[in-house]
Amino acid sequence: MTPTEDKDKKDIVKGAGVNFLGFIIRLSSRLPFILLVMALFGKELYGRYIFIITIVELGAALAVFGFKRSLFKFIQDKDYRQGHTPEEVIVAALICSVTVGLLMIGLIIVSSDQLAIWFDYPEMVPGLIKLVPIILIISAVDIILAGTRISRDMKYEMIARSFIEPYALLFSMLVLYYLNFGEAGLIMAYSFSIFAAFMTALWGSARLFSLRNFLSARPSFSMICRISKFSAPTAFHDLALLVFMRMDIFTVKFFFAEGILGIYNVAQQITTSVEKIYQSFYPILAPVMAKNLVEKDYKVVERQMVMVSRWTLMVQCLLVVIAVFYGEAFMGLIAGGDTEKALLVSSGTVLLFLMIGETINGGFGMTDMPILYRYPIFNPVISIIMVPLYVVIAAFMVKGLNMGVEGIAIALCSIYFLMNLIRVITVRRLMGINMLQMSLLKVILAAVGSIVIFELFITLSPIDLLKGAGSAVGVPLL
Repeated sequence: MTPTEDKDKKDIVKGAGVNFLGFIIRLSSRLPFILLVMALFGKELYGRYIFIITIVELGAALAVFGFKRSLFKFIQDKDYRQGHTPEEVIVAALICSVTVGLLMIGLIIVSSDQLAIWFDYPEMVPGLIKLVPIILIISAVDIILAGTRISRDMKYEMIARSFIEPYALLFSMLVLYYLNFGEAGLIMAYSFSIFAAFMTALWGSARLFSLRNFLSARPSFSMICRISKFSAPTAFHDLALLVFMRMDIFTVKFFFAEGILGIYNVAQQITTSVEKIYQSFYPILAPVMAKNLVEKDYKVVERQMVMVSRWTLMVQCLLVVIAVFYGEAFMGLIAGGDTEKALLVSSGTVLLFLMIGETINGGFGMTDMPILYRYPIFNPVISIIMVPLYVVIAAFMVKGLNMGVEGIAIALCSIYFLMNLIRVITVRRLMGINMLQMSLLKVILAAVGSIVIFELFITLSPIDLLKGAGSAVGVPLL
């Protein structure tokens, strides 16, 4: 390992550690938020809130226009930067983002009534129209925080995303509820949390960059067009990824009632614990790998990707194994005692397959990064194929096989598997990067072996390891 590789590895470990600490802090506020919202507002209003912010965040994802990842190339690659300062690159990205964001705001407002007809959901329209302008702030936060990662310093993103934003959401929701703002309190609390994150992002950017350079930044029109042209495929790919992560929300609401949507989202929020393990590495992995990808040093890129993938899978597989045996019980704790038994069983299955899907995406999803830098058009092509395929599979699961809400999760898991298989084959063929290595397979086999062994323990144990006091023995044993 060269000194440069060793430094990159240390930066990846340090950055991921900071980001994962942020996830733990965020989780400590997220779970109380879910429990309190379900108790104070009910699963129907929680489902409506989730539906509204899903639409808003999809619009914001397109407004960001791929700059969360492609920004590093413009600053690292001198041919693209062409003498512009990092501050000018960030300002150019913000100009592009505001332009797209305004278009998205107008489109969502105009189409809100039609969305209400499609999903038979007129109750969500007032909240959606009130919240949709926040798209401009969400996209600005994403781009400014991406700029702070150029220095490989993750603390500002961690503070904004993992501390300020979630705790501002939690406490403002409680205050607004007790001030009798009712349903509008959820929307107002969400807006307040985004503005709090925005102020934190500005603070971090001011500490890392020159305020004078920002104020005097005059990116040329040709540069704005150049970075927009390069980022366009990434923007649509990022949007498609978010669609995969949120399409199930629309699909559940299309086929099922508002209350089931609330329960499904609880499972989705728990699945965040698996998703965030992978995402802990992604923010620091992007700037570290950017240099090697620009230089086409694919062997180093392969070693970095396999290393991170193995670390990710080791933790994710452990959580999946726990969900196999205790997913239903955990969902029961959060959903409440008045939830039907059949829905609890379904929610346990939903949780398991969502976790498996996120584990597949976490272990192999980073293959989109080398494709992004060398062949940017390829990712959106895959996404364009996968989104309608997911809808078809989900509809077949629910209507053809009468599977219920768990069919939505199985469809999403299937699409994650197929999409990542295509990308793994693609990076192997085009760049010689091999992600199907024995070190990764061993982690998966160990997880399967753990399930088999624990099943034997359950059979032979004189106490029930899955329920009541027995689970206090079973979980640590796993």
